[in-house]
Amino acid sequence: MNNNILLEVKKLNTFYGKSHILQGINLELFSNDCMALLGRNGAGKTTTLRSLVNLTKPKSGIVNFNNENLKNKSAHYIAQRGMTLVPENRGMFPSLTVEESFNIAFNKTSSNLWNKDKVLDLFPALKNRLNNKSSELSGGEQQMLAISRALLTNPKLLLLDEPTQGLAPNIVNDLSKTLFNLIDTGLTIIIVEQNVKMATDLANKISIIGKGETKWSGSKSEFTKNLTKYKKWLTT
Repeated sequence: MNNNILLEVKKLNTFYGKSHILQGINLELFSNDCMALLGRNGAGKTTTLRSLVNLTKPKSGIVNFNNENLKNKSAHYIAQRGMTLVPENRGMFPSLTVEESFNIAFNKTSSNLWNKDKVLDLFPALKNRLNNKSSELSGGEQQMLAISRALLTNPKLLLLDEPTQGLAPNIVNDLSKTLFNLIDTGLTIIIVEQNVKMATDLANKISIIGKGETKWSGSKSEFTKNLTKYKKWLTT
């Protein structure tokens, strides 16, 4: 594996029971990249993210992350190594307060980039909600908390699954600006998002999945130049 590549995925195959969902996914990501993972509903995007962190165990294929083969590694181990998923349902602990959720997630290391004060600077709306339970937050605040928790693990790669789902347009705009700020810090991101414009605005790389296969991968400039060619894999 090239030392400059943060994530290299080859011929990833994942099943749900007897259903062959991922049928040979290939991805390549360098540090500081932001990749938009696009495709129709049911194409396998969420399963791809879950397979990367072994929440859904792949049947075969290679996932190399930061020069390490992640085969048979636990989701907890993978998170410790620096790959963190913010799931579509946000993964809330309803009975925990915001501050308690922060404390559970915080990965204290000698070279911490993220701590509680820094995530509160990123999401100031949470400053007055520290004593509120997660279940008492709005949808936008829950998404802020979900991303904050992920950042407190101090990840090298952040996986975002449908971060704008169910959010009001003004909240989507604010979240988009925040994600641009995260990219500016050098954080590497893979985003699955039905809002194609938002995802491609953020990304410098695009990968399209169709029926569990990687149909196309390349730069954003090439994608936008030939958008009509790729629409058949994006529209329902």
